[in-house]
Amino acid sequence: MNNLAIFIREHREKLNISKRKLSELSNVSHTEIQRLENGHRKNPSPPLLRSIANALNVRYEDIMEAAGYLDTTSESLVQSAWLPYLEDLTFDELKRVQTFIESLRAKRK
Repeated sequence: MNNLAIFIREHREKLNISKRKLSELSNVSHTEIQRLENGHRKNPSPPLLRSIANALNVRYEDIMEAAGYLDTTSESLVQSAWLPYLEDLTFDELKRVQTFIESLRAKRK
């Protein structure tokens, strides 16, 4: 079982709610909750994790860390500060952001 599966199950049980209730509160399908808790769902999306975090009344950063998107090093904390701004961008938009950042770095050299 992975860290995310344990994280979700422990926090759900702490609230004394069923998987079905978590599904209702988070607006995430019962099947998806089941797959997450069983460790069968790999790389869930940040918006899905935000919904579950809100339903479990836990910090978004904590569930993102459990999912392996963040670690607690100072560099990754700086990067994670930008995550909420990027999570709803399309792939093409993210590529444009990446190109822009690369051009800023190139100007420094």
